[in-house]
Amino acid sequence: MASFLRVIVLSWAFTVAWFTLWMLMLYLTNEMKLKFTDAAAVVNVFAGVSAIGHLGMQFLVDAFIGHFWMLCLSTLAFSFGFGFLAISASPILSGDGQKGLFYIALTVISVGIFGRSISLGVFTEDQLEDGRNKGSPAKLVSFVIGNVGNFVFLLLAAIAMPQISPWFVRFAIPAGCEVLAMLIFMSGARSYKREIPSGSPLTTVLRVFVASVSKMSCAYPNNSTHLYEKTECDLDIKPHTSSLRCLDRAAMILQTESLEQQRKNRWKLCRVTEVEQTKSVIRTVPLFVTSLISGIVFSLGNTFFLEQANNMDSTFGSWNLPLPLLLLFSEAARLGSRELCVMAAKRTHGIDTESTKQTKTPYGIPVSIILSTFCCSIAAHVESRRLKVVSTQGLVSETVPMSVFWLLPQYILLGSITGIYENSFALYLEETVPDELSQYMVLLNVGVCGVGIMSNIALVSVVGRVTGGKWFQETINKSRLDHYYWVLTVLCMFNLLLYFSVTYRYTRCYKKDGAEQENVR
Repeated sequence: MASFLRVIVLSWAFTVAWFTLWMLMLYLTNEMKLKFTDAAAVVNVFAGVSAIGHLGMQFLVDAFIGHFWMLCLSTLAFSFGFGFLAISASPILSGDGQKGLFYIALTVISVGIFGRSISLGVFTEDQLEDGRNKGSPAKLVSFVIGNVGNFVFLLLAAIAMPQISPWFVRFAIPAGCEVLAMLIFMSGARSYKREIPSGSPLTTVLRVFVASVSKMSCAYPNNSTHLYEKTECDLDIKPHTSSLRCLDRAAMILQTESLEQQRKNRWKLCRVTEVEQTKSVIRTVPLFVTSLISGIVFSLGNTFFLEQANNMDSTFGSWNLPLPLLLLFSEAARLGSRELCVMAAKRTHGIDTESTKQTKTPYGIPVSIILSTFCCSIAAHVESRRLKVVSTQGLVSETVPMSVFWLLPQYILLGSITGIYENSFALYLEETVPDELSQYMVLLNVGVCGVGIMSNIALVSVVGRVTGGKWFQETINKSRLDHYYWVLTVLCMFNLLLYFSVTYRYTRCYKKDGAEQENVR
């Protein structure tokens, strides 16, 4: 229990850091006086890089350093990153020095984000996994303390942090929390249950590519019997398929060397099963294209939506509503939608397991894309109404007398979209790729979403040029974000068509491979 509590403090500190970073857009527009589109670009690059780095860090954890040292690295990155951020926001710096330290701080913090995201959950579960204490009161108490602590820090970060006026103090608080969490975490360094890195399954995919490239000058084998497979071991053997034949060279046995010599070099000769595992990974890649447009929609929550909220009336009676409460509603919707996806998947598998495995259709993905269409169209209607109030009352830089609760539906929809999309993609990948590679494919999808988030910058630039800069001006009250949201609505419709096109092709390929495997049997 003590080890668990020392680890869970990292989660509490991460909550404080997360809510602070969510408000970054307001710091850039209110304090650094950036144009709101420029501020959104900075936030998008930061979020995109933080997402893209997950895959590389997972490989580093599995192959070399393990989860414990990754948590140490991420905690140090958070501590230094937020420390640099606090110094850059303090009155002692200005000009280029301030901007330079600010961007260095964001780079360091991004290392902390993908390191913490990858290792914290797994390492925490490792401390609770003890067969002798399964269902014990100590384990139950640990679970309750962890969740209550998360809830308390969640409310404190959402309500208390926005009340702090100096931004350097607001940035210094997460830095202090991370330092304290690191000291508590390191105090139990000798008592933690650790797993020694045993190598990354991604190496298998790399070996297949290297081996196939090294034999590019060789002709394709006449039939699959000329391909190498270990049949003497009790292994999960996958039958050969005819698609992606270029990879079959990796399992091709050369006549110029003896089989024993070739087997010694695993980077030149791979098993058919390893080749088929790599093929299953490649077949899922086209579906990731849908994540690009989904990433653009995901980028709105802490950029344009937040800027809208900052220019609307946030009072609720006599209480000034903290804007991070919108994030709480969004996160509640995300977690709720994830649970619904899990329940639906269990129900589907329970009713007809075989049919689910045969179709392998990720139904949650088109649902999330349809919800994205509704989210963008609702956002367009709300922004159009807000701009109408601005025009009617002649407001330019003043707060618009329109309640921030008008933004609640689009925030709830955005959270639901994120939860459904993430969970559906993860379930789909669990069915279509080998178990040991499914986590890497999930992280690859996160990285593609990160590219989509950064693609919002290019889209805003293109739309701005086409419209002659009329849609994106100095302030949000002078701009026409409603028109931009309609553009995103059309893009989401196109994304739905793209999804059906990709899944149709994949289904045909899957059925063809399935028929070949039946013939082999």
